[in-house]
Amino acid sequence: MAYDNRQYWPQLHERLKGQLKSVGHPFLSETLNRLKYQSEAAALEKVLRQAVDILKASGQQNIAFLDIGAGTGFWTELITNALVSEGFQVDASALDISSDALDVINERLPQVHGIKEDLAAVSPDKFCNSYALVSAFYCFHHLVRSKDFINAFRFAGSSVRNGGWFLVMDPVLTRPYSKFDVHDYYAYKGNGIPRHLYFVDDILAEVGLKRWAIQPAVSFVLNGCVEAPGPGSYFIMSKSWELLGRLFRSERATQTFSRIFVSLDEKLKQSNHSFSSSVCLYRKEL
Repeated sequence: MAYDNRQYWPQLHERLKGQLKSVGHPFLSETLNRLKYQSEAAALEKVLRQAVDILKASGQQNIAFLDIGAGTGFWTELITNALVSEGFQVDASALDISSDALDVINERLPQVHGIKEDLAAVSPDKFCNSYALVSAFYCFHHLVRSKDFINAFRFAGSSVRNGGWFLVMDPVLTRPYSKFDVHDYYAYKGNGIPRHLYFVDDILAEVGLKRWAIQPAVSFVLNGCVEAPGPGSYFIMSKSWELLGRLFRSERATQTFSRIFVSLDEKLKQSNHSFSSSVCLYRKEL
C-alpha cells in the first residue's frame, strides 16, 4: 500500500493552496468542488440544527469547538458562523497535518487556533472532555490503515465533553454492496477506504458516544458512489461518475450544466438514492 497521509496532504495543500480542490477532487474543476460543498453544507445545516437546539435549551453560551482535518477552513468557518448567528460565544480550533493548510486558515480566520497533529499518531486523550462540539469532514476515511482509523476516531470521541456533540461527514457504508468490501489490501493504491457504519458506531460507543442522526451528504452525481444495493447498480453508477468526471474537468462545461447537476443531486438525496457520503451526528451522553 503506497499511500502515506503524512506526505500526500502536505504536498497537496502546498500545490493547491487555499482551493477546494485541495480537500475535494484535486483533478476536477473548482466549480465541481464548489457544487459538492454546497450540497454537503445544506445537509450539514439540517443535522447541526439538532445539536444547536439542545445546546441552546441547556443554557450554554460559550462553545469550545474543534474542527479535525480542517483543510482550507471551509467547514471551520461555516460551523463557527452558524454558532455565532445563534448567539453563542465560540472558541474555535482547527487541527490539520499540513502547515500550509493551517497557514491558509490563519490568514482567513485569525481568531481560530491552529493545531498541527497527525491523527495516526496523536494520543486519543490529548484533549479529553475539552469540546462541546467536534467535527471531522472527509478526513477519517483517508486513514487507510485500521489502527490509524481507530486511533483518530477515539481521539475525536474522547475530545467531546459530556453532553457534547460530534459531527462526522465521510463515505460510510450502509448498503449491501461496495467494492471496498472486497479490495486487496496489499495491491490497493487508493487514498481512502470507506468503513461500515456499525464499525464507526462501535468505536465511538467505547468512548461514550451514541449516534443520533444520519442522512445523505451528497449524491454520486457530484461525488461518485461508494455503495449500492447490488453489483449491477454499482457498476452503472460508477460508469456514470466516470463519464461525468470527463465533463467535470472543464470549468466552463461544469458551470454550463450546473443547475441540472444540482437539481439531480437534490432529488437523489431526498429519495435516499444518493449512494455516496453521509453526515452523522453523535452525542456523548451525560
